[in-house]
Amino acid sequence: MDDITIRKATAEDAETACAVLVRSIKEICAPYYENDEEILAQWLQNKTPANVRRWIESDRSYCVVAVNAQSQVLGFASISGAEIMLNYVIPEVLHRGIGKRMLQALETQAIACGVDHIRVVSSLPAKEFYERNGYVSNGAPRLVGRILGDFPLIKRMAPKT
Repeated sequence: MDDITIRKATAEDAETACAVLVRSIKEICAPYYENDEEILAQWLQNKTPANVRRWIESDRSYCVVAVNAQSQVLGFASISGAEIMLNYVIPEVLHRGIGKRMLQALETQAIACGVDHIRVVSSLPAKEFYERNGYVSNGAPRLVGRILGDFPLIKRMAPKT
C-alpha cells in the first residue's frame, strides 16, 4: 500500500469521509453486533457529511484521511484532545495497514500537543487492532444494546524529546 497517503483532512473530504464511516460500520462492524438495526441506527445517527465537516473544521479535533494515488478516500480517523474518536477504513482495504498508519498519525499529533496518554472506546471488531498497537484495558467493557461491545482502552505515550 505504498501508494497510500495519510494527510490532514479538509472540509472538501467531508462527504467521502462520511461515506467511508457509513460503509465501514454497515459492512465491517454490523455483523459483530448481530446486524441489530437499533444499534446501527444509533451508531450512524451522527455520521452525516455536515457533522464530518464540523469535526474536520473544529479546532478541538485533528482528522486525517487515507487516500490512494487516484485521490480516493479509503479511510478516515480523528482524535480530540487525548481521545481517539474515529478510525475507519472501507472494507476493500481492511487489514492492509491503513488503519495503523492513520492511528500513528493521530498519535504523532497527540504527542506533539503534549498528550501523555491516549484513550479510545473501541468497538468489538477494532479491539484486537488497538491491542496490537499498544492499547490496554481502561475499565470494564460496556453494553451496546444487549452485546458487550464498547471497550475502554488506553495507551501511555512516550514524551516528546
